[in-house]
Amino acid sequence: MNKKIISIFLILIVIVSMFATTSNAATAAKVFASSKSSLYNDCATYAKYGLQKLGYSVSTTTGAIKKSTILSWITGTTNGYAFYIHTLGGNGYFNDYSGSSIDKDDISGNWDLVYIDSAYSAQTDTLAKAFHTTGYSSRCFLGWSGAVTFSNANKFNYYFWTENVGSASIRSCAVAAASMVPGSGTTPTKLYGSTTYKGTAR
Repeated sequence: MNKKIISIFLILIVIVSMFATTSNAATAAKVFASSKSSLYNDCATYAKYGLQKLGYSVSTTTGAIKKSTILSWITGTTNGYAFYIHTLGGNGYFNDYSGSSIDKDDISGNWDLVYIDSAYSAQTDTLAKAFHTTGYSSRCFLGWSGAVTFSNANKFNYYFWTENVGSASIRSCAVAAASMVPGSGTTPTKLYGSTTYKGTAR
């Protein structure tokens, strides 16, 4: 009888451990870097580091990334809650390596933390709404309200992801990182959604 109880207890521990592991691994994040900038690998490294600090299971894809690859993640994932991409783009859209655009009509799903690292990505709330990051207490969208050079974006990403993320809200971390980049207005960061959300994985 005692052996039977011990066996059942051990089985329950294994089952609980499996669920705990699955839950943790299910909080996924994706980092894409396909900007044609020589600094894109650095930005991907910074983003992966920061998202891991927030508790995400992070995968990274860099280089000549196609639109289909990006959309496969955005539209196909059931466990993706965070998304970062370093690329070219504009107001309401961002590009793959070849210049094919991804806009609001291509995007689906409910996201917690999205950072589109391309010029003018946050000039309006078009992309923020497309990712469903507005109107919630634990979601936000980060981007640029204007033009930004690759060099300044790289500096911002270093400070944002490696020195600030995890210490305060995403908004506060972005403001602090922007203040560390030399020159007034060189990093016109813009956030939509919750101003108190820290970006922590579910």
